[in-house]
Amino acid sequence: MKKLIKYPFQKLYKFFLWSSGADLAILEKAQTDANKYFGIGGTIIFTSLMASFAGGYAFFTAFNEEMFDVNGVFIGYTTSSQILSIFFGLFWGALIFNLDRYIVSTFGVGDGKRTISKQELIEAAPRLIMAMLLGFVIATPLELKLFEREINAEISTQIAIVNGTIIKSGENDPVLTRLKDERRELSTNITNRNKIIEDKRTFWENANKDKNDEWNLGKFSGKRGKGGYYDDLKKVADESEASYLSAKNEFTTINTKDYTRIDEIDKKITLRATLTQSEIESRKTIQAQNDGLIARLKALDNLMYQEIPYYEIKNGEKELVRVEREKTVVWYAKWLITLLFIFIEIAPIMFKMMTERGTYDDILDRIKHEAKVKELLLQSNINQEVNMAVKLHKDKNEQKLNAELLANKDLLKSISSAQAEIAKVAIEEWKKEQLDKVTKNPSSMIKS
Repeated sequence: MKKLIKYPFQKLYKFFLWSSGADLAILEKAQTDANKYFGIGGTIIFTSLMASFAGGYAFFTAFNEEMFDVNGVFIGYTTSSQILSIFFGLFWGALIFNLDRYIVSTFGVGDGKRTISKQELIEAAPRLIMAMLLGFVIATPLELKLFEREINAEISTQIAIVNGTIIKSGENDPVLTRLKDERRELSTNITNRNKIIEDKRTFWENANKDKNDEWNLGKFSGKRGKGGYYDDLKKVADESEASYLSAKNEFTTINTKDYTRIDEIDKKITLRATLTQSEIESRKTIQAQNDGLIARLKALDNLMYQEIPYYEIKNGEKELVRVEREKTVVWYAKWLITLLFIFIEIAPIMFKMMTERGTYDDILDRIKHEAKVKELLLQSNINQEVNMAVKLHKDKNEQKLNAELLANKDLLKSISSAQAEIAKVAIEEWKKEQLDKVTKNPSSMIKS
């Protein structure tokens, strides 16, 4: 049973370690460093989960399809857009998970000291920039969701400005105005009556307390029991109680009637609102066009600042001098959330730079060194084989060339010998021919 319970936690523990980009086989030999990489992996996983929520919400905001009933009333979103948003959220989370894991795993342990040196910051700068960018990307959709009500209100305000004529015609409806004024007046009266009841109750409680203190402690006369002030205090307490109960009964009855009247007015307001449905339909088209991702980003930017007008009194009249944009609380909240996610993104890298070298790093360096030495040895062996093959090929070519030179030398010698013999024979023949000429005609040779 214990093994069955431990099994999923062991798998989850290994998944966290793997998420940190660490080699699980090496961590088996360096158990002291396991917790460090467990924390790094957890940061990456939870960041990816937040990225999934952010990506799914951003996709849903950009590509949601609204559904309306036969009366044009909004009833929800299509199932397809919800499924696609879930799928995209999972995809985006997996993408961020892979990027974070790659960024952390490709960064070593730094200089192995607890402090962060300038050289470490220079080496980590590209990864830190990527992490900051991811922090911005993840934080923005979540900020849109966190400020969704305020953004919706701002979008509605902008739509109201653009469609001022339509909205004004509905808001200035005399029937609605009268009903709302009556409702407001009834609510004010109820509030005032409740305040009177509360004031009378407070006065009665204080008077009753004074009476009891006089009886028990002699608070005013200095004598316990029925002293000189007790009868007066009791009279005040009794009268205030009677006044309180009387007002409560009277005003409760009136308030009940007013609440009933407010319910009737609310029904009339609702009924009156349905009569302006045609105008609302014309606004729905604009709402659909101005409720996307860009519109929400713009609305968030509007919420971050507010315009403050500055006036001066000139010639007895108030005159607008300038309008300045000042930061609102939304600006600080937005940047606080953004900086939080940026910190979460860069935290694993910063922690690795501040972490001292451990057993895991020593084993990893040894394995890398062994692999490098093996590769260098393999390269050396390959180079030796290539050099030997080149040398053998060179020797073979030299031997072939020497053989050809020797063969050519013998051939040239044979040719030279043959040419000498031919020249000797030719000379002998020429000698004979000349002797014959001299024998036959000596005078011609003498003349010549």
